[in-house]
Amino acid sequence: MNGSGFRAPGSRFLLLFLFLGIKVFAQSAPLPPLEALDPAVAAQLQSAAGDVEDALNAKAGGRRMAEAYGSLGQVLHAYEFFEPAEAAYLRAARLAPGDARWPHLLGYLYHQTGRLEEAADQFAMVRRTQPDHREATVRLGEVFLGLNRLPEAREQFERAVDVFPAVARRGLGEVTLRQGRFDEAVGHFRAALERAPKADAIHYSLAMAYRGLGRLDEARAHLQRQGPGGIRIADALVDNLQTLLRGERALVIKGRRAYDAGQFDEAAAAFATAVSAAPDSATAHANLGLALAQLGNTARAVAEFETALRLDPENLAAHTSLGMWFVTQGSDLEAIDHLRVAVRQAPDDEQAVVTLSILLAGQARFGDALALLDAANREFPDRTETATTLARLLASAPDRSIRDGRRALALADTVYASSPAPVHGETVALALAELGRCQEAAEWMRRAIDDAARAQDAVQAARLRGEIAKYSGAPCRP
Repeated sequence: MNGSGFRAPGSRFLLLFLFLGIKVFAQSAPLPPLEALDPAVAAQLQSAAGDVEDALNAKAGGRRMAEAYGSLGQVLHAYEFFEPAEAAYLRAARLAPGDARWPHLLGYLYHQTGRLEEAADQFAMVRRTQPDHREATVRLGEVFLGLNRLPEAREQFERAVDVFPAVARRGLGEVTLRQGRFDEAVGHFRAALERAPKADAIHYSLAMAYRGLGRLDEARAHLQRQGPGGIRIADALVDNLQTLLRGERALVIKGRRAYDAGQFDEAAAAFATAVSAAPDSATAHANLGLALAQLGNTARAVAEFETALRLDPENLAAHTSLGMWFVTQGSDLEAIDHLRVAVRQAPDDEQAVVTLSILLAGQARFGDALALLDAANREFPDRTETATTLARLLASAPDRSIRDGRRALALADTVYASSPAPVHGETVALALAELGRCQEAAEWMRRAIDDAARAQDAVQAARLRGEIAKYSGAPCRP
């Protein structure tokens, strides 16, 4: 026994994880260091591992062995020890191939960790075992959406509309938004919000649909209402993972679930308790900062983010949040410092990438802004905001040495084809002007003005009318 009251991993634990196919001390999939865990968590893991060993010693049949491995996988999964959890689930699935629980949980694990093709395979396996499995249907739709396999995603969501209407309509909205069917997308998103009004993340997608229709006032209104609140399906098997949690890690995960559901008071309470239990946890402090920011307590939120960075100078949530906060304060240099770290760690965060590029351009660092947007566009070519910002920089940067009118036009044409909003027509005009094609640029500006007028967006129409004079004769290069 060690000082924390539980036995350190010895030959029994080593034997178990070698049997699972994991080299305990290998760098690729190390056994969770029990001495670093709360005693209750370490004891829980040892107990689950002991059940597997007992079943092995008893030479138990396949079903009992599958239950033991599956239970161990669930405990590991609950604490986000993904690699050993995966190994345990795979073993359980081999021992009980007709049991849908293990591929379902494995699919959820793969989805959590971004392995979408593998997640799709697992949820499809569940559907083959149980064709009417409702939870797997929705999760398969979400995975197909992540893979941009839109017809397949639509099919799954349509099958789930009567069972999970809010989630399914949100999913159908995302499908039709990407397909450029903006009217239909608006209908789906509005229906989802009627079912789940606290799911304020939907307001962003609804804003994009209105922008696609050229209804920019409504787009702006919904952008102002966007938040982090999402929609979760009731999935008993997945939800049961949370009941297994103990200690500070449990409080953080509980807080995340409340935060994702838009329950910020509950989230803040859970994170505050986690901070009290583990005051040196940067994760707990950063998450508490996020919840406090949502509650409007900005001063305390900033203090929590700063504490998180003292404990962990690379904490992603703290850098992203402080970066965005400094933007609101007009402190561009401080914002750049934080957002550069955030983008380095999470280059898939479009909002952070675009915001950082605009800040860099504002500091006349046009080459840095171009390099950032170019890398993001090459990795995520379907992202409209990234492509539009890049096209405008290539067409009209004050540093003319970095301009590339041909590429700007190609990007602008692609964006306009998928989202024919007045502002995207203006981007086409900017690119044409950079190429010296002034008459065509003026025609595109007139089209953008007409589109804004038809959308009854008086502010946008007036702005565009104020710009058209720049394109009325040669030279018209920005």
